[in-house]
Amino acid sequence: MPTHQPLHPGLSAAEVNARRQRGQTNNFKPRVGRTYWQIVRDNVFNLFNIVLGTLLLIVVLLQDYSTAIFAGFSVVTNSILGTIQEINAKRKLDRLAALAAKEARVWRDGELQTISIYDLVQDDIIPIEPGDKIVVDGRVLASDALEMDESQLTGESDSVFKVVDSELTSGSFCIAGTGVMVATRVGKASTINQLSVAAKAYKNVKTPTQQRLDALVELMIVVMLLIGPMLFFSELRHGQSFLNAIRSEVVFVSSIVPQGLVLTALLSLTLGAISISRHQTLIQRVNAVESLANVTTLCFDKTGTLTQNKLAVTELLPLNGAANEDIHHKLRLYLQNLAHLNRTAGAVAEYSEHTFSNHRGPVPSKVREIPFSSARKWGAIIFEDETLVMGAPERLLPDTDDSYGALARARDLSRQGLRVLAFGRAAEPSQDSALAQVEPLALIVLSDQVRPDIQTTLDAFQGQNVRLKVISGDNLETVQAIARQSGMPADRAYTGDHLEAMSGAEFEVAVMESSLFARIEPETKRRIIATLKKQGEYVAMVGDGVNDVPALKEAHLAIVMNDGTQISKDVSDIVLLNNAMSTLPFAFQEGRQITQSIYGTAKLFLAKNFYNIALIFFIGFMTLPFPTTPVQISWITFGTVNIPATLIAIGWIRPGYMAKFRKDVLDYVFTAGITGAAMLALLYVVSYFATDENTFAARSAVTLFIAIYGTLIFWNIHEVELFWPRTMLKHWRVTLFGLVLLALTMVVPFLVPQFFDFVPPTPALCCWVRCSTTWY
Repeated sequence: MPTHQPLHPGLSAAEVNARRQRGQTNNFKPRVGRTYWQIVRDNVFNLFNIVLGTLLLIVVLLQDYSTAIFAGFSVVTNSILGTIQEINAKRKLDRLAALAAKEARVWRDGELQTISIYDLVQDDIIPIEPGDKIVVDGRVLASDALEMDESQLTGESDSVFKVVDSELTSGSFCIAGTGVMVATRVGKASTINQLSVAAKAYKNVKTPTQQRLDALVELMIVVMLLIGPMLFFSELRHGQSFLNAIRSEVVFVSSIVPQGLVLTALLSLTLGAISISRHQTLIQRVNAVESLANVTTLCFDKTGTLTQNKLAVTELLPLNGAANEDIHHKLRLYLQNLAHLNRTAGAVAEYSEHTFSNHRGPVPSKVREIPFSSARKWGAIIFEDETLVMGAPERLLPDTDDSYGALARARDLSRQGLRVLAFGRAAEPSQDSALAQVEPLALIVLSDQVRPDIQTTLDAFQGQNVRLKVISGDNLETVQAIARQSGMPADRAYTGDHLEAMSGAEFEVAVMESSLFARIEPETKRRIIATLKKQGEYVAMVGDGVNDVPALKEAHLAIVMNDGTQISKDVSDIVLLNNAMSTLPFAFQEGRQITQSIYGTAKLFLAKNFYNIALIFFIGFMTLPFPTTPVQISWITFGTVNIPATLIAIGWIRPGYMAKFRKDVLDYVFTAGITGAAMLALLYVVSYFATDENTFAARSAVTLFIAIYGTLIFWNIHEVELFWPRTMLKHWRVTLFGLVLLALTMVVPFLVPQFFDFVPPTPALCCWVRCSTTWY
């Protein structure tokens, strides 16, 4: 692979050390994740904890220590456990992220070295090749058709040619050609780091489920701030003491905000990311775990996904009577003057070297180069007397004049799943935007074997109802042939030219109906992704090259091969460390299981919140004493909600399948909440009047019923139905666990009734309640 020699050997070790001592290094890491302080702050010093903590402080000052201990127990445990889990997960993910550590090549002491980007110093000499991201600001020392993409900085999609002494800005990346630069601004002074600091690089991208949960929590906080003060003054007006009013306020606040739900959801996502990463799949954004569960369409190129990406030239077919030796001589001139050998050019160079190794001698220097790009589909080397061109046959060989039969022959080979390049010469120098008439010299035929496990992988995706779409830059016939060999439908397919000629409505129909797209340019690829999103699809994009970056940025979920270019990995959410799509079905399945865990914990927390709040309102309308105490509700919630939810979050138990958040979670919560609140209100009223208005006895009855009702909800989430004994046998572990947890939760108030203000129910009360509820 050609590599520019620097104008001087680079910095010496002594010069590097001197710059390190002056602080002229690139050892600066803008904030791209939550710091330890932010984790502690968000888990401890949130609005819910501040409000409840203030109330508990008042309770302590009034010397009601039991209320402070029990009501504060869930707050403290949630905060401590949430902080510990997040810190541990952050450390594990940071270690996993080190597997994809960014490196740079640099000339030092006359040798080309590979170092961490954080070890770069000012005045380092850095070579540039296609796919390289510029990580420090600098100045061009040498340029060979160097073409840069600065869209991430300027928003302009057009590439920019760079010549000697041109400024290079960190954050841009090379799309064609090669060059050498000297670092001028590093560390915090570089453009990309300044932008990162100004924009506060860390951005917590929320998944659909997290957005729904956050909306619910925000709504409940608003309700808490509105209703809380009114409830407090209402308690005082009805003759309650200041302490009892504060106790009621503690119950209300702890009931209305499902703080544990947010923590268990984050815990589920984090543990899911760690689990998936053990299967050669690096999660770069934790929320991407749940995004995997939402994917309905997966788009990918055929190269490296359907095929093994091991290109090899199988045949060179002379055209127009050209002699083999003349073809290989010109091919050698072309290849040895390329600034950079991509995989395709590398395969051709290896074939030429092995087949015609006797061709030696001086190679004339080029006048200039037009590097290959995905948009052009061809590249050219311009000499003084001729121009040599290599690229897609349909771009170099016009359809209107196929007197040599080259284009038809290329199409026949493409239908066999082979990749075909045209090689020719032009008498006139080519222009960047226009190609002169090309005299074809040869067709170069390359093969790439289909992955042996691809059929199993594709079947796994289809089994998860994920639609598959191949978006390739290759010839249409080649893409169709490879797709058929992989077991994909290939009858309906479009080329980029077909799509560009369509109206907006036709484009949308074609994108939705077809599974194959060929000769697609980067912008068209991005439009396909955007169209799928517009039609309601949740789109994941698998890529590896510079040409995939616009589509990766457009997709909901960006997945990149580990061998991909650095810029593609920089914009990705997930990196496939083993460069194989075969690990993705497992990741998709794990993402769905994590989403089910979040749905299950949401049912537990939200149902509890709903029936508790509804009960408070029902009893308030009847102007009866508050229906429970902080100690009672905190203990019952800990036993029947917090413990099961944590076990669901860490994957020890799995809830039954839930398809839709609205239908399977929110509708269930509303039904269970109203039903539970009505039954609790009736029980409270009956118990209250049956015991001559004994508030303690009525609250005790409510406490026991909440424990039983919470267990029923836990069972129901795991598909255990009380009136269907077969389900109890089928899920006997969950059934047994629920019974044990219920027994342990209920027995404690019986053992220490004075601590819980608990009055054990008498046979007479049980009979009275039974008769009254039956009559009702």
